[in-house]
Amino acid sequence: MANFAELLDTAIANADSRGELTASRARVLAAGDDARRRVVRDLHDGAQQRLVHTIVTIKLAQRALHEDLTETEALLADALATAERATAELRELAHGILPSALTQGGLHAGVDAFVSRLDLSVDVDVLTERLPRDVEASAYFIIAEALTNVVKHARATRATVTAAVADDRLTVEVSDDGVGGTDREGHGLTGIADRVDALGGQLTIRSAESQGTALVARLPLSVG
Repeated sequence: MANFAELLDTAIANADSRGELTASRARVLAAGDDARRRVVRDLHDGAQQRLVHTIVTIKLAQRALHEDLTETEALLADALATAERATAELRELAHGILPSALTQGGLHAGVDAFVSRLDLSVDVDVLTERLPRDVEASAYFIIAEALTNVVKHARATRATVTAAVADDRLTVEVSDDGVGGTDREGHGLTGIADRVDALGGQLTIRSAESQGTALVARLPLSVG
């Protein structure tokens, strides 16, 4: 009985440690996503708005020119082109951190915006309801990373993305008709596995040779 009690105490202590580790990793994950949101907000409200104002002002200056000032016109055109490139670069940076479509419209809007930029046919069936922010951001990055892997490595002609809630869990699936045989130790899948694990979820990957790949992540809606 004494040995059994000691084993039981050890098991409880191990379970508590695992629970604390999961909660800690979830907090780190949430802090990272919050930092991304702040960067997106600062980019949108700061540098991007100033650049847009600059572009509008320069366009007005161009229209106001009545004299044949060739050099001035060339300088204005160059400044305008530079400002427009800077705005485009900032917009791409914001997409890479946390897209505004996701923060404003939820997972469905975020996935639609991401898919629209891919050179791949993707069928999307994603719930439109808003989810807890941590779960929503994690689901988006899981889908984005999985689709990026499909484009880079799968040689697929079509992919499918689904996301639905049942039994207080969000189930996300990304499948493709590619070559299969996915490297489960690859950087992309390792990052997905870490994110799913940090949320206390489950990840399943089916990837037989020449039969495509299906990645399924099940995430609890109550994190930590």
